[in-house]
Amino acid sequence: HTHNTRHTTTGSRETSTRTTKREEEKVGVTVTTQQALKMGHGGRNEALDEEMTIGVMALQGSYQCHAKVLIGLDNKILTREIREIAELDGIDGLILPGGESSAMGVLESELDTPSAGIFTHVKRLIEQGLPVYGTCAGLILLCNQALGQKSGGQPLIGGLDATVCRNFFGSQVQSFELPLKAVGFDTDFPAVFIRAPAILRLGKEATSLASVSAKPCKQAHRLVHEYIAEAQQPPSKKQKNSTEKKEQNDSVDVIVAAKQNNILVTSFHPELTNDTRW
Repeated sequence: HTHNTRHTTTGSRETSTRTTKREEEKVGVTVTTQQALKMGHGGRNEALDEEMTIGVMALQGSYQCHAKVLIGLDNKILTREIREIAELDGIDGLILPGGESSAMGVLESELDTPSAGIFTHVKRLIEQGLPVYGTCAGLILLCNQALGQKSGGQPLIGGLDATVCRNFFGSQVQSFELPLKAVGFDTDFPAVFIRAPAILRLGKEATSLASVSAKPCKQAHRLVHEYIAEAQQPPSKKQKNSTEKKEQNDSVDVIVAAKQNNILVTSFHPELTNDTRW
């Protein structure tokens, strides 16, 4: 691999890497860089004609994995790790990685840190049309409403008209991979779910790209079924027992990938596979 680096006026580092093939062993199918350049999301994008800089929020989480995938796609893609507001200047797109959304919120809200208030600036850029992609924790941050927040709540960026349930699929040991059908994809995608959230409600302006039928984890059962019941109609006292019974037995249809204008989100981690179509 040949690495070229340069420094911007904000002092952030941008990297471009020429890669003929990603050699790391990852879960899922193998897709070469040449194929990826022509596939894009759903198989439509061609190689770039000019450089673009993609920021990856680096407060916490799997930001390095995303950066590694990006610099393997095209030597005209530059990546920038974003930890301070000034580093948002001049980026052409932004990725919010998986990790711990509440921890990211704590770092963002501490007044004595360089990242203080960065969510507000990201929200403003999204409203101005900046393309943004959120995976797992990034999905949570981009939703307007989140269920299962820790005591006291957590900061959200918002922008996606959706309600998400944090840790819908369970804890770290309940992580899994499955072949997923997605809008615009000719073949299944190897979706890796790690402490993953799920979207329970999607607004009219948003579009579902992939969904699954799944049973909420034990900790999310009551929260999910109460939300669904309330969204449909408040259950009467007579219906309460049947609702509780459903909590124990029924799977629910949830959305795991969606888009709304310039916002794209997935519950799973494409950066942990060799398939770069997302």
